[in-house]
Amino acid sequence: MGTSSIYNGKNDRNPLLPDDYEDNQSEDPIQNGPIKWETVKSNMSKFIKSGGSRGSTKHITKQYIKAAGGSKRMASQSTSGIRTGGSLGTLFNGLRTEGYAKTFSNLGIEFVGKSVQEVFSHLIDILAPGSTTKEDIVAKEATKEALSKVYGYVENNNMNLECLDKMSFEIMNEALCEYISSFIWALMMKDLESRFEIYIDDPKQSLSFEQEFKDYISSTVRVEFDTKGDIVNQDVKSSLSELYGRCLEVLEGTI
Repeated sequence: MGTSSIYNGKNDRNPLLPDDYEDNQSEDPIQNGPIKWETVKSNMSKFIKSGGSRGSTKHITKQYIKAAGGSKRMASQSTSGIRTGGSLGTLFNGLRTEGYAKTFSNLGIEFVGKSVQEVFSHLIDILAPGSTTKEDIVAKEATKEALSKVYGYVENNNMNLECLDKMSFEIMNEALCEYISSFIWALMMKDLESRFEIYIDDPKQSLSFEQEFKDYISSTVRVEFDTKGDIVNQDVKSSLSELYGRCLEVLEGTI
């Protein structure tokens, strides 16, 4: 995600308060009650400034989802993210049933004489074409992370695209799992990364903290993903939508 530009995200701040004002509430007193955005931002700030000793990735992630309206609301509003995930699943179905040449041609991707990097760059733009809304940008970022799994596979096969015709279901499912975890993580960072930019000067330290949240979210998604079995051989869009919602519920602590 990085910290190239401040994105303050959602807030419930009184416009008369100074920008560096922090809510005094360090922990939500009613664990299952509503959470204010300022509480989440305040606790994220304290987590960062304390070097990670105050609060936890689990608690802050839980607060974030509650502040965003809860898991059900987040799931229902993530139409662009689910649509992009479904497109990724359609790509894998095409590779499995028709092969890479026909699948790429159907998508309008010219691959003859093109480098693997060019093909994958075009593929990302096809699967996640939007770039205007926050969710569009997050979906594109998650698509990049998911396809990095596939790119790594091609790289290990001498950069020959023909290997895609023999790509295992395991790699495809791994990419779909990465998509969900990266989407949730990137969405959260877009709303809260201003805390990193305000309180951390060292980019490496900032990335380290961000990685802690990504690892926690990824491990949660992995557990839930493994219970669904082979997503590629299911109705991918429906399965991803259901799985995404369940992962949010787990992260929120409602199940």
